[in-house]
Amino acid sequence: MELAAPELVLALAVILVGAMVRGFTGFGASLIWVSGLTFVMDPDEAVPVIFCLEVLVSAQLLPAARAQVDWLVVRRLLVGVVVGMPLGASLLLLAEPDPMRIVVSVAVLVSALALGFGLTIPIGSGRRATIATGVASGALNGAVATGGPPVIVFFLGSATGMSVSRASLIAFFGVTDIIGIGIVAVTGLLDGTALLRVLVFTPVMLLGAAVGARGFGGATESTVRRGALLVLGLLAVAGIITAL
Repeated sequence: MELAAPELVLALAVILVGAMVRGFTGFGASLIWVSGLTFVMDPDEAVPVIFCLEVLVSAQLLPAARAQVDWLVVRRLLVGVVVGMPLGASLLLLAEPDPMRIVVSVAVLVSALALGFGLTIPIGSGRRATIATGVASGALNGAVATGGPPVIVFFLGSATGMSVSRASLIAFFGVTDIIGIGIVAVTGLLDGTALLRVLVFTPVMLLGAAVGARGFGGATESTVRRGALLVLGLLAVAGIITAL
């Protein structure tokens, strides 16, 4: 593991908190995990661990949420992601990543505040709008590894209920993280050390996700929505601070 006892305790605490947020809202774990784990390991060590944990937590949460997933919307989003990722990778060659992260984070923060005050964001929920959201997500993922916010704002800004939004986000991120595992495996980052860390972190992750999911089951629609918007706003602030 190559982690001293204090580092291991910090890593487990980060895993627990991120999993609880993921279980409750359907998103948010990755940025919490990458922000916390990079205090005790290099980013190239943390990313493959996070991809694996994300797939495992999706596998844990999806059976109970599967019936509520809007699979048509998820498929359209994924089509857009496939189209957008090469565009994002090309954009990365033309622009500095940190300024792009700041722009994205500011846009997400403004969106979270607008939604929190009851304003609507005219994204639309038709086929073209959904695929376009997927393209934006894929482009940001390819450019700055921050593909989640457009999809999260898309669901939170739509008329879709939180149960369907949460379930669809679980499914969407599960598929995109499987793709991520394939990428890190091809690059050689998914080594024995990463897999050992996944093995150690998984019980705590499963516990946190179960606690978060139980909280979701006992919460009202408005409470879950407020919690999701709060998490989205905090992630945007964290993204701005990290880029600066």
